[in-house]
Amino acid sequence: MYCHHCGKKRTDDAVYCSQCGRLLAADENETASVSSESTLVVLETAASIETRRAGTIESVSVPAGVHRGKRKGSALVWLLPVILFLVTGASLFGYYIYQAGMNDRVIKLQIEAKISALDGKYEAAQAKLKEAAEARPAFASVQKDAEIVAMAIELSRSVAAAGKQLEENKLEDAELTIEKAKNELHGHSEPIFLSMKEQLRGYAVKLSVLKLTAELADLNTVDELGAKLSLASQLDGEEAAAVKEQIIVKIVEISIKEADALLKKKSYSDALAVTGKGLLYAKDEAKLINLEKKITDAQAAYEQDEQRRLEHAMQQAAAEDLKNQTAAVEVVQIESTLDEFGDLNIEGELRNAATRPIYSISVKLIVRDAEGNEVGSGTAEATPDYVEPGESIRFTSTVYGVYVQNTTVVVDHATWYLD
Repeated sequence: MYCHHCGKKRTDDAVYCSQCGRLLAADENETASVSSESTLVVLETAASIETRRAGTIESVSVPAGVHRGKRKGSALVWLLPVILFLVTGASLFGYYIYQAGMNDRVIKLQIEAKISALDGKYEAAQAKLKEAAEARPAFASVQKDAEIVAMAIELSRSVAAAGKQLEENKLEDAELTIEKAKNELHGHSEPIFLSMKEQLRGYAVKLSVLKLTAELADLNTVDELGAKLSLASQLDGEEAAAVKEQIIVKIVEISIKEADALLKKKSYSDALAVTGKGLLYAKDEAKLINLEKKITDAQAAYEQDEQRRLEHAMQQAAAEDLKNQTAAVEVVQIESTLDEFGDLNIEGELRNAATRPIYSISVKLIVRDAEGNEVGSGTAEATPDYVEPGESIRFTSTVYGVYVQNTTVVVDHATWYLD
């Protein structure tokens, strides 16, 4: 028997053709029922076989009602490229998944490093960034973060050194360290440096406080202390507040001491100037306020006494002036003798009762009898001509033609000039 598709001889028990792979007919009746077109199918099938052998895959026209056979070679031709595509795609996809996972790991390490750095754990951050750099050497962000962390490590050591120097009271060394760290931080606004900057600000305040405290022992004037108080007022923190209070206490002590000394000297204006300056720095200091009131009261009382003294002095001066003008010459004694010619010879002593020297003194004399009647008069010039206050002078005079016994001589008035 033969295949009714390709004409290949077949075995009796074969179900499929060994040549074309088509289903074989069950019996001779089926073979006989094949139309006369079978010869064309065989020829076309043979032609298609030759074409496949030449390596070309083309469509073969098959008349309607006729089924084409399937071959194992044709399936392999389509299957190998598909398998190759799938294997390549799987490899590429696996490589992509690997690289994506590696990128995620690097990013995670970066994030963890930043968290550690912000917590001040710089060495831990550096270790994570090193691991990330080994995984992705070409990541510029990783390299930049590593540089910043390395800088933070160095600066943290400088900040720690400054703190230790302050604790050991090495103020000059601490000042140099702080300034150097500030200069290195200048221009860096990364969050990792914020805590470091804040710490440096605190150390700078502490340095200023320690310097001010050390200088206080040598300051003994309110002006010097006031200048330091202005500097301390620019600082923040409990230590700065403590040193400000210390300066104010010393200003009050010095002000009270100086003002008390001036008060004892009755230099009230100067004393009030001292308390006023002290109150500029210690406005609510009760001791200074009370002292200022004490000085003000003392000044008012003194001024009242001075006014009274002035008025008294003016009265005394007026009285003295009146006396100098009207009673500068005081009669100490007068003696008179009547001679045989009836003339009365007179001698007398005067004193300068003025408060100033007088000169050119002359007196007018009146002679009265026992009944008080004037019986004669005359004038006399006193000597010496210039007399200091309290000194005595003398005069002599003769009144002619008195002829009366028991007479009394009085100084009617005197004239003089004040020096």
